[in-house]
Amino acid sequence: MRRLLTTLAFVLCATFVWAQREVTPQQANDEVNDYISRGDYVALSRELPALREVIVPHLLKLADAFVAYSEGRHAESNQHIAELEQYRKELGDGVVTTMQNIAYYNALAVEDYAAASRYLSLLIEAAPDARPTLEAFKEWMDALAERKIVAVKRRKRKNSFPIECRPMGDGVHLMVEAQVGRESVDMIFDTGCCNANCITAEAAERLGVKILVDSLPLGGVGGSTYAKVGVLPKMKLGDVVVKNPTFFVVESIVDNPAVKKVEAVLGTHVIRAMGEMQIDLEQNIVTLPTKQSEPQNRNLSFHQGNYGIAFSYEGMPLVAHLDTGRVKSDLSQRFYAYFRTMVDSVAGERVKSSRSGIGGSREYEIVRLPQITLNVADRAVIFGNVDVITAGYSSEWDGVMGADMLKGAGTTTLDLKKMYFRIDK
Repeated sequence: MRRLLTTLAFVLCATFVWAQREVTPQQANDEVNDYISRGDYVALSRELPALREVIVPHLLKLADAFVAYSEGRHAESNQHIAELEQYRKELGDGVVTTMQNIAYYNALAVEDYAAASRYLSLLIEAAPDARPTLEAFKEWMDALAERKIVAVKRRKRKNSFPIECRPMGDGVHLMVEAQVGRESVDMIFDTGCCNANCITAEAAERLGVKILVDSLPLGGVGGSTYAKVGVLPKMKLGDVVVKNPTFFVVESIVDNPAVKKVEAVLGTHVIRAMGEMQIDLEQNIVTLPTKQSEPQNRNLSFHQGNYGIAFSYEGMPLVAHLDTGRVKSDLSQRFYAYFRTMVDSVAGERVKSSRSGIGGSREYEIVRLPQITLNVADRAVIFGNVDVITAGYSSEWDGVMGADMLKGAGTTTLDLKKMYFRIDK
């Protein structure tokens, strides 16, 4: 489906100048079209308000759908997508199919599995070459549509659970403990694990995970693999009760001898359902407050189940993948392309590195910055010994914000429903 984004091209006409920016409607439409074609919906969200009065209707509706999708307003995005059908002639069948793919991710994010299954049916008709994978996904959606979605049971008083900074490899993993009956399992607190939690087959059998789907294609750091899909009726994190959590069941989670055995991962499937949480890595506790924060500016974004976090360097707005399953933050090839002169003047020699996870491992080339200060959530955050990827691992992100970012910040607030991250201390 991703390659369909490259088909987004529009015949746009323009005749007058928009005075504030001295840009013609043609230029404004081309600019919006370029953001969409590059998948840069964060920049589109930032620039669209100043351009929307001169955007042709079909492109404006498309842009509104992408912006709502990126900002986590999933139901609103799907409403815009439904209204795109009236512009099929102007947009073309390829674009409409692409938007059905976006609608699938919107439905999956809010666990409307029945709707997600319907969108997959449309995609199967439009893309028969991808039929085996899409049918496997549809089997997953149909199985979950028959069950209750994940729910977090809160007590009236403040709810909390312990979190541990555990040394692993070249940094620390953030670990929480889940209780299932008399059994327990340590789980990585991982905002980079999307659409379900993960667990090894051995741990799944011990905890009594009920298997619903036998073979689901699953992408990871090192490529693709196959997983089973299962559910638990209930698990507890401290005094927080999580009902109906879903799991990808795999043979192993981390294939790296330098890292201790990892049996499970707590992903955004549950983290989003928890809503607002305060993460205090000085006291090693996660708290779900009884009183919610006042409305916050959205600084998180959504893309195919993953969450991005806005940051900046030297005033340039950037977006990193928020992935607390990574022990260390890094900066991507795209960041390197923007700031190559600075990086080359400061960094040491280029070396090979690798990244491990579900699907195996991948090797790439890096240089290491002794220190860099990035603006995250309106705070200057100092990162030490940061890897900058120079070759071998392309990404749509400008970097990754890992567990070290949370640890360095001390106390933070995260809410994947309201799409914001805040540094409190």
